[in-house]
Amino acid sequence: MKENRPRIACVGLNVVDCYEHQGRAYPGGNEYNVSIFAARLGAQTSFIGCFGPDFYSGANYAFALEAGVDLSHCRFYPERCGMAVATLKDGDRVFAGGNRGGVTARHPIELTELDLAFLRAHDITVSDRYSRMPAREFEKMHQNGVSLAYDFGDEKIDGLAQEVLPFCTYAFFSCSQRGEREIEQLVQTAFSAGCRYVLATLGERGARAYVKAAGRPFFCAAPKLQALDTMGAGDSFLSAFLVEAATRCGLEPHTESDWTACLEAGTQFASKNCMYYGSIGRGLPYPVGGAEKEVERY
Repeated sequence: MKENRPRIACVGLNVVDCYEHQGRAYPGGNEYNVSIFAARLGAQTSFIGCFGPDFYSGANYAFALEAGVDLSHCRFYPERCGMAVATLKDGDRVFAGGNRGGVTARHPIELTELDLAFLRAHDITVSDRYSRMPAREFEKMHQNGVSLAYDFGDEKIDGLAQEVLPFCTYAFFSCSQRGEREIEQLVQTAFSAGCRYVLATLGERGARAYVKAAGRPFFCAAPKLQALDTMGAGDSFLSAFLVEAATRCGLEPHTESDWTACLEAGTQFASKNCMYYGSIGRGLPYPVGGAEKEVERY
């Protein structure tokens, strides 16, 4: 029987978010999160990333396996898992230090022919700037027919973003702290570069989808809630949006009802994600094995 579930690949970062005030570390990292969230939503998912020999790398690897994520193309190196020290202020994450990306930062993924063939077997591949991958890797994806969804986060459009945008099918931007003029400039920059679809998450204001041929953006309001922890909220939105888009319309929404359904899937799943600590809701003790000695304060 043919498998009809969406196939989503994720290439990039896995870390632990260390909540010192709790003495807990929570597995995370954009692409790692998406691989687990999308698997929970019924997709077949894969993660290509780097792991070390430390406790946190082992735990992250085990949690992903438990979720059903394909890890067959991962790399292994002697450096530790990335760590990001974070606190919460009114439910919002505030980063205070880290070990500069750990193993991922020291060994950004360089895609082989086997990796590219593997990615081609998926409906779409997800990545972001914290994968530390240079634009040439996304160009390789593009040249090999791999569709890309890239999360630009809340960063400004810099040289890397300008280089990556032409290879994107979907560009996701975090816009809760951006004004309308800046959002419009982001959208036009993405369209001018050749990106097909632009998604803007607006925090408690909801989310928008921009399509170049449409006269206005599609919009979905966010559910009203008192967030416990917003860590991973953007990743959960992206995951649910893509799973719905792949399932409903082969990642090519056409009608207003298509876009509304995809946006609603994203906002609803993201709101649920804000009701527990950490990105995927799995906590570990912190510190362990001298991990705190690598942390630099911002």
